[in-house]
Amino acid sequence: IITVDDASTDDSVDLVTALGDPRVRVEQLNSNHGAGIARNVGFAHAAGRYTLFFDADDLILPDGLLTTIDALAVTGADTAFTSYRYRRGEAGSFEGMNSFDHALWGQYATKKRRLVNLTDVPRLLGFSNYPWNKVIDTDHYRGTELRFGSTPVHNDILGHWLTLVDARSLVLVDEPLCTHIVGANGANLTNRKSRARLTLFDALDETYDALEERPAMRNRYAHHYWSFVLRVADWARDRVALEANEEFNLRLQKHLLRMDLADFSRMRARHDPALASMVVRRTLA
Repeated sequence: IITVDDASTDDSVDLVTALGDPRVRVEQLNSNHGAGIARNVGFAHAAGRYTLFFDADDLILPDGLLTTIDALAVTGADTAFTSYRYRRGEAGSFEGMNSFDHALWGQYATKKRRLVNLTDVPRLLGFSNYPWNKVIDTDHYRGTELRFGSTPVHNDILGHWLTLVDARSLVLVDEPLCTHIVGANGANLTNRKSRARLTLFDALDETYDALEERPAMRNRYAHHYWSFVLRVADWARDRVALEANEEFNLRLQKHLLRMDLADFSRMRARHDPALASMVVRRTLA
């Protein structure tokens, strides 16, 4: 277990070191960098066959984790992608996945364990970009230079997309290995409404840069990417500080203008004409 302390201000490090377990390693950052950098630091030290990125506000479900590891061992897939639980508020108030993820999962997870390629399940690219519902093959992703984003929020977008586009195969496991816990009035980033949400576009720029380095993948999945951009922008717009609304809209427009014209032509002619029209409207707004 590699614990990365991102300049916490509580007793987290004391609690971990008090375990006195040599299998638990602590890496301390001198200043707060955000979860993406912390994950990158941790991954650089990962030595196990598989890697799971996990957060302090999550609860691991051991049976689900064992099922997931078994699925990876049997299938040889690069990534296991699982369902999850989401808890908001007090203990005991379990909810399922969010509505978009729930519908998509029901479409793709047709068996308890399903081995697929990304071409079979492309809309998973638009699945909520959580890191803790995936277990990855460490050596494979060290070779592909998997990394997470450098922004204080939305840093998991880059990791999610790189995990999927660089996977030779995926195994879908229809059993959660994590409960994500968001306190109704807690300090989770999900609860914050501030200018920090503007860094969404820095995170999207990092992700699109990575796709441009993989032109075949950008070409194939462009309509899924731009559909995701519009959806996550709509979600984030309600969470940005009021005085930053105009800047938010300008940043969205600037990012949309990065779209490759050939990708746009294919989207309009074949993949998703309605999405192409929506992109035009948002760009000209």
